[in-house]
Formats: sequence, C-alpha cells, structure tokens
Amino acid sequence: MIRLTGRAQEALRPGEVVFLDWHVTGLCCADAGEFSVRAVQAAKLPRRMQPVHDSPPGSVFAHPVGWAHLTNRDVTVDCRRIGRWRRFVTDLPTDAGLRACLGRLADSTAPPDS
Repeated sequence: MIRLTGRAQEALRPGEVVFLDWHVTGLCCADAGEFSVRAVQAAKLPRRMQPVHDSPPGSVFAHPVGWAHLTNRDVTVDCRRIGRWRRFVTDLPTDAGLRACLGRLADSTAPPDS
C-alpha cells in the first residue's frame, strides 16, 4: 500500500495525484531504471499508468514497470516544502531502482538481510 502523509495530502492541489514514475537507465534491459515521485494533474496522466492500492484511494498512480516493483510493498509518500516549491519523496531507499532490477528490493515487512 502507498500511503500519503498529511503533508503530502495537503500539498496536492485540486485535481492532482501523486505519480510514481519509472525512468529507464539501462541499455541492456528495459527493467533497469529508477523511481521518481511528483504531483501531476490527473487529467494529464498517460493512459497506461496504473492506479495503486493507496490511502487515500485514487490519489496515487504508477508507471507499469514501477508498479510491478511496488506490488505488495508499503511505501510512504511525504512532501517537503522549500519556499513555494513542493518536493514529494518516498521512504524507498535511494537505490531502490537498482535493488528492484536485481530482485533485491526487500519487502517492508521482511527483516533486512545480514
């Protein structure tokens, strides 16, 4: 489940949703990439974007490849304001894209590897 904090919910403007995007970074396979998170107008989302199991419902969408990596994971989205700028962030590790590509993005309910 993707959960928005109170700050993230308050930072969304009318008609906006949080979008977890997937950026391809590898040439060897389409699965190599990184996550980014931003607010976009729901009406401007590309058609193939997937709604995710989120709280509040209907507030988060993800790129299909990123969605596959986030299935059955608990992720929190927060918003940090810098003046008038909004920066949406997740609690995913900074190298979550690399870990996901290697099948090592640990389930949030599982203990970390030693």
